[in-house]
Amino acid sequence: MFSGAQFSISVMSDDFADVILGAIRAVGEPEDVRMETDELSTLVVGPPKRVIEVIQQCYAEACRRGGHVTLNALLSRGCPGEPDDPICTPQEPEGGVIPDPESVAELGIPVSAQFSLYPMGLSDHMGVVFSEIERAQATSVYEKGKHFCTKLRGDLARVLACVSACYEGAASQAGHVVIHLSVSKGSPSESA
Repeated sequence: MFSGAQFSISVMSDDFADVILGAIRAVGEPEDVRMETDELSTLVVGPPKRVIEVIQQCYAEACRRGGHVTLNALLSRGCPGEPDDPICTPQEPEGGVIPDPESVAELGIPVSAQFSLYPMGLSDHMGVVFSEIERAQATSVYEKGKHFCTKLRGDLARVLACVSACYEGAASQAGHVVIHLSVSKGSPSESA
């Protein structure tokens, strides 16, 4: 199953370049994923679970360095247009079970997030979207529905575990699934 993401980290501090590049370098060069960074974003290609883990590692490292830090990511799995994998079929979650976000150990990094889910190639794509919104609503990190997205708030690990669970759930019903994700830590507008 072809899976990957393009993600960008933004840091509101004078040493933003060191924070961003240091966070990416801290992940090293994992053998089970492909990573490429340019002036716009970092590409991660690999198993869906590992792609989200690598994004979490990079973002958490940037967050630990302090300040207001944002993440914008576009995740895709099963894209039939990618040369790496021409097959676009629904996939069962690893081990056949979607992990429970509530069982994930917290990292101590409070964030707010919003994500939009796009199951592609289905006549009843909104049925999949609604079922995954219900999955998110059953977690402690669900905050509210917004226009075009679902808002989450809580520890980074649990927020991304919720997004990952919805990603897995949708992928069990649709061969090509896309998620747009925005995450913020330390925003000055939180207190406004």
